Amino acid sequence: MSIANIGQFDNAVQKKKDTNQKNSLKGVYIFVGPELFSAAKSIAAAVQGLLSENSRDFNFVKLHGGDVDPDTLSSFVSGPPFMSELRIAHLPAFEELPSKMEEGVLAALQNCAPSTLVFIEILKEKAQVDKRTKLGKWFDQSPNAQVIPCPALWPKEAASWVQQELRARGIKYENGVPQDLIRLLGTDQRTLAGEIEKLSLYMNPEDSYVSKTDCAQVCSSTLEDNSYALLDSVAARDLEGSLTLLRSLRLAGHPEQRFLYNLAQQFRRVYLAAFLREQGKKSAEIAKELDLKTQYYENIVQRYLKQAQAYNQDELRLALRRIRDGDAAVKAGLRAAKIETEMILFDLCTPGRLAKQQWTGL
Repeated sequence: MSIANIGQFDNAVQKKKDTNQKNSLKGVYIFVGPELFSAAKSIAAAVQGLLSENSRDFNFVKLHGGDVDPDTLSSFVSGPPFMSELRIAHLPAFEELPSKMEEGVLAALQNCAPSTLVFIEILKEKAQVDKRTKLGKWFDQSPNAQVIPCPALWPKEAASWVQQELRARGIKYENGVPQDLIRLLGTDQRTLAGEIEKLSLYMNPEDSYVSKTDCAQVCSSTLEDNSYALLDSVAARDLEGSLTLLRSLRLAGHPEQRFLYNLAQQFRRVYLAAFLREQGKKSAEIAKELDLKTQYYENIVQRYLKQAQAYNQDELRLALRRIRDGDAAVKAGLRAAKIETEMILFDLCTPGRLAKQQWTGL
């Protein structure tokens, strides 16, 4: 096992892409730690850069940790690529791998073909593998495995990253805005990315400028209240992004039922905005109904209307009912909060899923 960082991984991927150097990449990469936002972006870029669009259907597989079937994994990673030089297996949420599956997954990884790359994501508080487990021991001893620690950012590192993100979007900002974001929200990159997106919607579109006052008014006042990025992922039907962010927020200590409350509130606003627009209401009238007390209401209304495009009116009604019934079941002790929240996200993010479910009030 050797240790690298995400920058070195990106460089190795680029070298492989540019020169096709055989030994520029190892077989198994383990991204581990509490900050996997950049890792997920790097993995997605690697898949896109190393596999042509036409070959991905045959040479790429994504298996979430809780759903990994050792036989399926073994068959894929040991087989030769088809119309490509590489095969890639992506295993996110690997921390959810059932212990009974460890031996089978280990056997599969040990039989990886030289032309197969495996990208594993492990979300945990410490950016190191657990060497007490069989898989951890193999990661530690195998020359074909590379661990990439993904620790939480220090405040100065996070502020620097925020500056880069703001500049990449062409957003000017008052001195101290990046530091204020860190103070209000913490250093989680996915959360910060969601708030930067929200700021870009609230700011004055004429000068693309964010002041410290804008930051204080727009951003959540505490880390616990900030779940906008999760809501945006759900509205975009991004199941993987939603589950990843949900796990991150859990590590940050967010109460489970806060998610359900915020989801219900979000879908109610999206539904109402879409309904009022169908009635011919203008943005100012919709903003009044939604109680949006900001001069930048036009951008917020447009955001809700854009989110509504992912669902029809029946699906939005069913989404509200699904969240309500799940919340009631959790409060009544009929279902475990963690499992129910994930099932709700699955139902909301999967096209056609809500229409197939006949949820009734409890």
